[in-house]
Amino acid sequence: MLRLERWNAVPFHLYTREVGHRMAPRSLMKAVDELATLNEPLGLPSTKETQAKWEGKATVELRGPTADQVWPCLEDFCNLQKWLPRVDTCYRVEGELGQPGLVRCCNFSKVPSEGSHEDEENKVIWAKEKLIMINPSERCLSYEILENNAGFKSYVATMKVSPINDGDGDGQHGCTIEWSFIADPIEGWPLEDFNSYINSSLQFMGKKMERDVLSR
Repeated sequence: MLRLERWNAVPFHLYTREVGHRMAPRSLMKAVDELATLNEPLGLPSTKETQAKWEGKATVELRGPTADQVWPCLEDFCNLQKWLPRVDTCYRVEGELGQPGLVRCCNFSKVPSEGSHEDEENKVIWAKEKLIMINPSERCLSYEILENNAGFKSYVATMKVSPINDGDGDGQHGCTIEWSFIADPIEGWPLEDFNSYINSSLQFMGKKMERDVLSR
């Protein structure tokens, strides 16, 4: 009897071994040998084509407001348009405010590029985002992108506000906001450009939150 096995050590390759005393016909053995030389016998992507997850992190420092003053700005999950550039609208789709499972929909204005057509310039970029974790005591939350037309396949981000203690532990010397993410590669975005976008967006967000808190 001849047994065909798929070995985990070398994905998508087929190997054979003899079990018992009977050998398979030559024609079958030849076919098996041909399969073993194929990298994609079942039409599946090869390991060489598998792309690693993207990971990134950006931080902004706010020297005026405290972490407790800034956290409510982030905690308000369905009002992202107050803080990020080019977010035209952000509204609740379903779920309870302040609870995991809350889903928001964000509509983004598209920046016209040289040589772009009018239809492309007028296209609305949108994404539904689901709150998957929120911890007010730690001043952090995580969300994932669901349906979208922006090229995201898998994207999970965490945002956290931390006090700047300067060694005295009173937390009254400002705060930092950290935005980290893990994602599949995004169509049309080099990783370097996407990291730059996250960083510039966070710097804008931090300064706007700082002005808002200090103006109260």
